[in-house]
Amino acid sequence: MPDLSQASLLREVLSGAIILAIALLLALLVHPVLTRLARGLAAKSKTTLDDALVAAMTGPLFVFVLVHGVFLALTTTTFLDSWQAKVNQAWLASALTVVVWGLQRVANAVIRWYGQEVATNTGTSLDDKMLPLVRRIVTAAIYVIGALLILDNLGIKLSPLLAGLGLGGLAVALALQPTLSAFFAGVYVAADGGIAVGDFIEVEGGPMGQVKDIGWRTTKIETPPGNLVTIPNSKLVDSVVTNYQGPTPEMNAVINCGVSYESDLARVEQVCLEVAREVIRDLPDSVVAKGFQPILRFREFGDSNIGFITILRAKDRGSTFLVTHEFVKRLHARFTVEGIEINYPVRKMVYASQGAAPKPGAAMQNRHP
Repeated sequence: MPDLSQASLLREVLSGAIILAIALLLALLVHPVLTRLARGLAAKSKTTLDDALVAAMTGPLFVFVLVHGVFLALTTTTFLDSWQAKVNQAWLASALTVVVWGLQRVANAVIRWYGQEVATNTGTSLDDKMLPLVRRIVTAAIYVIGALLILDNLGIKLSPLLAGLGLGGLAVALALQPTLSAFFAGVYVAADGGIAVGDFIEVEGGPMGQVKDIGWRTTKIETPPGNLVTIPNSKLVDSVVTNYQGPTPEMNAVINCGVSYESDLARVEQVCLEVAREVIRDLPDSVVAKGFQPILRFREFGDSNIGFITILRAKDRGSTFLVTHEFVKRLHARFTVEGIEINYPVRKMVYASQGAAPKPGAAMQNRHP
């Protein structure tokens, strides 16, 4: 311990204390000065970025001034000359730590401002999805670079460390290959924009449902029965996915039906289209696409009926079920009134009358090998 009874040492200690007090006073003045500066900038600009930057820099600047004051106070004392190299090294490491901390806060402030002021006003949701990932990557990059600079300042050789990190990183990458594959698949799903939260999708050979969340590893969909299904993004990327919301949410409701061969097909068409127009007229606007004209097309000569389809248009995938339900119910009632028959599967057996001459080819048809 230094002998403070000596005047020179006492003056050095007092000088260091005064420097430290001045540094503390300056550090305390940082916040009000920056606040006033922020108000002045805010009055001249229409953006809140300057306020965010000032708020982010206040804490690091306070600590930086204080650290610098401690360093100046220590350098004024001659009894620490033998430790001056260590003091310089500690000051530089501390200053670098504060700078790294400040850069991280500034970067987060800019990203947060972008998400609140810019991303919400863009026509795409890609930036909203990518911002959390960008924030993590930027933060990790700043901390890694800062740590390397600090270690280099402390005299630690980085070459063996980097080599070890390279081998360790390779081992970790191999061990986490499935997780990393799902992560990059999640980045692709978010960036591609093929599906979004709220879309009704169907995965080939898998479930269908409404997308509830798109994460960096999995995508969650809610199936029509109400179950939540979690799909790894790596599987989602490699599958054929049908998005029932694109290019527009509106969907055709295709209803199959058939009438007996004895029916008047012109009357059948007229009745079906009348019922379809009634459904479009009576159901609410949130269910059917108003202005769409229903379509009927006869398709085939079936075993028991002449098959046809009727096409109506609904607002979205969920509405097709109500449109189909209402059309089938009303068409069945109308066919009953009109006397139009929908046959069960039937087979007709025709017997020749007694004494009647057999039709040409009848003998050949009745022969068995």
